[in-house]
Formats: sequence, C-alpha cells, structure tokens
Amino acid sequence: MQVLCSTGAFTRTSDPLSHEAIVRYGPTLDADGLEVIFYPRWYQDIQRVARFLRSSALVFPVLHAEKSIGDCFGSSDTSEREMGVQRFEQNCLFAQLLGVRTVVLHLWEMPFSDRQLELNLWLLPRCLDLAEQYGLALAIETIPCTYADPLTNVKRVVDHDPRAAVALDTEFLAWHHQLDAVFSASWLWRTKLVCHVHLKDYASHLSAKEVRQYLHPGEGQIDFRRFMQQLREAGFDGALSLEARAIDQRNEVEVARLQRSLHYIRNLLRD
Repeated sequence: MQVLCSTGAFTRTSDPLSHEAIVRYGPTLDADGLEVIFYPRWYQDIQRVARFLRSSALVFPVLHAEKSIGDCFGSSDTSEREMGVQRFEQNCLFAQLLGVRTVVLHLWEMPFSDRQLELNLWLLPRCLDLAEQYGLALAIETIPCTYADPLTNVKRVVDHDPRAAVALDTEFLAWHHQLDAVFSASWLWRTKLVCHVHLKDYASHLSAKEVRQYLHPGEGQIDFRRFMQQLREAGFDGALSLEARAIDQRNEVEVARLQRSLHYIRNLLRD
C-alpha cells in the first residue's frame, strides 16, 4: 500500500499561493506521493498551476476533485448541472497534466447532500466517460449523507454504472457507524472496487453546523490497527492518504504533526 498525504492537510482554499505551499512542504513529508486537492481559484489558471506543480520532483498519484461539483450535480437547474460536468472535465485535464491515475469525487455534497441522489447518478456515466477519455480511474468517496448512508449510496453508484470505483473515508464511515459494515459488504471487495482510502480519526458525532475537528489517526476513537488488518484481509492494495489538517491558529503548517501521523501509518503497515 502506498502512503500519501493530502495537500488539503497543509493548504487552504483561501490561500492564493496554495500551489506554492505544495511545492514548499511536499518534499519534506515522509510520503510516497501527494493527493492534490483541486481548489476553485485554479479554474482560471489550470495550465500554469499544473506546470508549476509538474516542475517539482513531487509525485501526484491521486487528485481530489473540486468539491462544488457534486453540489452542481444535485441541482434542479439544468445549466448548473452542466456546469458541474464542465468543471469535472477541467479537473480531469488538470489530473492528466500532473500524471494522476485516480480522481476522487464527492458525487453528492452538503448541505443538500443526497436528497435527490438520482440527479447526481444521472450524470455519473458522463463523468466516467470523461475519466476514461483522460486515462483516469474515478472513485466515489463515502462522504456524509443526509437521507441515506455512505454504503447505501455507493452501492447505488456501482449498480448504476459498474465502472465506478470507491474511495473510503474512515472519519465519515465512523460518523455513520459503518467502519465494520464496510468489510461485511462483500460486493465492495469481490471485484476490488475499493481503490483508495482517506485516513483521519473520529471522536464524536458532529452536525453539519459544528466545527470539524480533523483528528489525526490515533487522536480519536478509531482502532486503526484493526482497520489496517481488515484492509489486508480484504485484499486491499491501493493508496492510503492522510487527510487530517495540520494548520495551527497562526496559519502555520504543523510539519512535525504531519510527519508523526505519516510515521504512525507506516508503522501500522509494518505490523
């Protein structure tokens, strides 16, 4: 299993120089590569940002698609849904320029989440067609739900179009009490649908209006040693991505905290 670090762990969407922060901090981390998160301001400058990141020695196996896309897909406005598809294609172009292999997508998104999931699913085949066109695998993430739960929704995704892969998120599965259920879902593992995993911890249920904690592995209630063992037993051989933010109140990147979490993950893989 590869150990990656999400660039969202040490950058902010509001920072106009977030791409420079990636090149500054990325080489210091004990990771096999980075999962780069696409920020909205990059739509205006895709080629330049991609060239800048590609000029570094960093490796980007995974792209986390920009998060407004799923929100657009769930809109009742046809033009807004079409804008979501256009944005997704721009994300695919950016991924191709960086040599990315997998794109992780929030197919639905807060605050309306999965209220009308059929609208989001209707655009899934077009997204998969685009991903294939750009030489990418598309993984749908198990993010929070309002009307159903992550496993129910990704099962609907796979039933709708079996080309879709799945990205697990430990925090959100724990949020919905599905950390064990995910390994009982044989349909996920029988054909290796799970290709990517986001690692962050969980302490207590938070409503959408409460402040996110972004706990690092080992700081909350999840038994990551058991989780890793279950991944091995399920035959998982994809990438593990640290997705817990490490930016303090002074907006300083907590590099030591990131390194501790990456070493923690590596030690679990050695057990």
